[in-house]
Amino acid sequence: MNGGGKRSTYMGIVAFPGRFYGRCVKVGTKRRHLAHGAYIHESQKPEELKKLSTALDSSKIELKSIIASLKTREQDRELKEILETQVTITEDPGLQDSFRNRIKEYNENAFLAVQNTINELTDKFTRMDNPFFRERSDHFQDISNRILENLLDKKEEVSFLADQSEDVILVARQLTPSQMILMDKSRIRGIATDLGGKTGHMAILARNYGIPTIVGLKEFYRNINDFEYVFLDADTGQIVRNPTIEEVKYYGASSPLSFETKVIKPKKAVTKDGVKIRLKCNLESDTDCDLAKKADVDGVGLFRSESLFLKYQDKNVSGEEQFLAYKRIAEGMDPNPVYIRTFDIGADKFSTGEFEENPFLGNRGIRYSLQNPDWFKEQLIAILRASAYGNLSIMLPMVTNLGEIKKTKEILEECKRELTAKKEKFNKKIKLGVMVETPSAVSSMDVLAREVDFFSVGTNDLLQYLMAVDRNNVNVSSLYNPFHISFLRALVQIVETAWKYERPLSICGELASDTNFTILLLGMGFRELSISIPFIGPIRKILGSVSLKQANFLLKKILELSENEDYEAIEAFLFSKHLE
Repeated sequence: MNGGGKRSTYMGIVAFPGRFYGRCVKVGTKRRHLAHGAYIHESQKPEELKKLSTALDSSKIELKSIIASLKTREQDRELKEILETQVTITEDPGLQDSFRNRIKEYNENAFLAVQNTINELTDKFTRMDNPFFRERSDHFQDISNRILENLLDKKEEVSFLADQSEDVILVARQLTPSQMILMDKSRIRGIATDLGGKTGHMAILARNYGIPTIVGLKEFYRNINDFEYVFLDADTGQIVRNPTIEEVKYYGASSPLSFETKVIKPKKAVTKDGVKIRLKCNLESDTDCDLAKKADVDGVGLFRSESLFLKYQDKNVSGEEQFLAYKRIAEGMDPNPVYIRTFDIGADKFSTGEFEENPFLGNRGIRYSLQNPDWFKEQLIAILRASAYGNLSIMLPMVTNLGEIKKTKEILEECKRELTAKKEKFNKKIKLGVMVETPSAVSSMDVLAREVDFFSVGTNDLLQYLMAVDRNNVNVSSLYNPFHISFLRALVQIVETAWKYERPLSICGELASDTNFTILLLGMGFRELSISIPFIGPIRKILGSVSLKQANFLLKKILELSENEDYEAIEAFLFSKHLE
C-alpha cells in the first residue's frame, strides 16, 4: 500500500473483471540481437532457403502440438481457433513466397527476411481503421517469434513463473496467444498489457482463463518497476500505484469466478422483501452457453451477433453459419428466452468500410442493416430458422424512429413467406424488440410501444448521446457521468413508460453489471437485468441483501445529490453503504 509515493492511476480497457493487490512481474518482449539479421552472398542463399523451410515445418508442428494438447472443454474452442488460424497463416503460400523472395532478391538471410516481411504486415494491420483487423496484428507477432526461434534453435522460456512464491500481476507490452497458453498460470492473479483492445486475443484468453485483465494501458509497462506492488482493478479498468490502505481494505482481492464455481446451486435473485428480479446474461459467444447455465441465469438478454465476425474473421458471415450459431444458443438456453441483437456495426464497433466524419452519428446499427436489405434479410432468415429450436426474440440496435421498426417488420414478413414456401419450421409469432439507446427513442417510447413487444436499455450509447460526449475521447471523458441528473431522469422515464404501456423492459448496458448501480436500478423499477456472466453471483447477492424500501431511499438520496452535481458525495454515499 501507500509507502510514501504519490497515488497515481493508469486507465485501460477491461478484458476480464476482478480485483487484486499484488506484486508486478514484468515480461519483456524478447529482443533478438541485430547480428542475427544479416545480408548474405549469392552462394549462401540455398542454405538460408533450407533453414527457412525447416523452421516453417517446425513451427507448424509446434502449433499443431499445442492445439492437440488443449482440453476438449467448450471454452477451449476459441483458443483452438486462434492457433488454427496461425497454422493457416504459416502455411500460406503467399507468405512463404514473401520470405523466399527477400532471400533471393534482397540477399537477406532467413532471419532478416522473416523479420522484415512480418514487420511490414504488422505495420499494415496496425494502421487499419477496423479495430478487429488492427487487433489481429499479434497473430503475425506470435508467428514471427516462433519462426525466428526455430531459425536460432532457441526457445523462449515460459516457465519462469513456476518458481514464484506468491501470486502476481503479469505486466507486458503485449502477450501473444502462444505465450499465454504455454505459460504457468497458477500464480497469475492479474494481467496488465499496454497493447490490446476489447476485441483482441487477450480479451478472449483472459475470459477463457478467468484472470482479471486490463489491456490498452499504453505507457504502464515502461513506467512500472519490476516487483512493485499495485492495485489492479479490472472492474473499473484502472491500475493504481501507491493505493491507500482504505482503498485496498475496502476492495480487497476478488475473483469474479469464485462465487460461480461453487458446487451449491445458487438461489434466484430475490430481495429481502420478496421482490423477484430476472437476471439474464450478455452472451459474447455462441460457445458460452455452458457458462451461462452454471451461473443459473434466467436467459440471455443480449447476444451480440456481430461477435460472429470475430469467430469467422470475416465481415460476410454466411446465413448458414449464422443459423448454426443461433441454433446452438437456442438449444443451449431452452426454454429460457434469448434476445438476439441484429448486427450492430459502425462507430466504435465494426467498421462499415465507409469513411465518415462522425461515425457515432452516422451509418450504424439498424440504419446500416436497412440500407443493406439483402444482408439484413439473410440474418433475419437465420434467426427465424433457429427460432424452431428454442425461445428466440429479435432485438434492433440504434432505433430512432417508428419507420425503422415498420420497415424491419416488412422485411421480416417477407422472410416468413419465403420460409413458409420452403416448408421450413420457425416461430411464426417471434417477438421483436428494440434497444433504447438514443434520446429520440426515450422521448418516443410511447409511440414505439405500438409496434414492439419489448424494450432493452443500452446505457453505453444512451449516456454518450444524452451528454453529447464521445466516451472514447479522453479530453471530455469526465463528462461521461452516469450519475448526471439528465441520465438518471431518463432511466426513470424509461421505466415509467414501459410500465404504462405494459411492455417488458430489461437493461443490458455496462451499468447493469456495475455493482454500484444495482440498488439504484432496483429503486428505479427495473426488474430484469442482463449482465456479464462473472457479475451474476455478486449482483444476485446484492439484490438479496436489500429491500425495495432501502432501494427507493437510496434512489431518492442519489437524485437529490445529482441535482446539485455533488458527485463526490454520491460516491461517498454509495461506498459507505448507507441504506437505512
